[in-house]
Amino acid sequence: MKEKLIQKAITEIEKPTFGTTEQYLEVHSVELENGKPKVERVDFESFEKVNAVYFPIAEEPFFLVVYFSKENDEIVSVDTENGNRIYLSATSDKLTFDELSELTELNPLTGWSIGDLRANGKSKYNFSEISFEPIKSNAYELESKLRMLLTELEKDTDGIKKLIAKSNVIISIFSQQYICGNKGIHFDTKMIRRMNSLNLGVDIDQSDYGNELKSVL
Repeated sequence: MKEKLIQKAITEIEKPTFGTTEQYLEVHSVELENGKPKVERVDFESFEKVNAVYFPIAEEPFFLVVYFSKENDEIVSVDTENGNRIYLSATSDKLTFDELSELTELNPLTGWSIGDLRANGKSKYNFSEISFEPIKSNAYELESKLRMLLTELEKDTDGIKKLIAKSNVIISIFSQQYICGNKGIHFDTKMIRRMNSLNLGVDIDQSDYGNELKSVL
């Protein structure tokens, strides 16, 4: 089924039948892999009535998505979806990267220690940070990706508590949306309770990208 949807989605990109596909591709290009439209991800779980095939847009952080009916596997729409990066971070102006890492069983972790050189090589960090980002691809609907992160964090509630006691801990959401899109953010009560039980706050950053359509959809 997965390969069938991928092939049908690629065909829609190469030979559009939906006006929205033509309009998006008029001002953007889908990334290619071995000469064919690159598929970033196929999603069977995030949406109640449709499955989705994600295509990365060249030099843009959002995605062109072909949606298929779960009932008959026919294309029902083509639209954009935000690129969503979601991760846990803990910062400290006293503890090192290793000392922060020892407080939790979360793995793998990335980050730096206070005093380390920044990437530009011209200055040093004045704080340490560890980040936990288990899902690297941004081709996920925001609420689904946040639920998956919370599931991983709940495996180490004691470690989260230790981090909170000795550092500044937060869930960071970076949602990168198409300039002509309008994707809202919704947290249901269950998700809010899960974050509250971990005593975690959320920081949300939204930015717009891409080229405006030449005609109105």
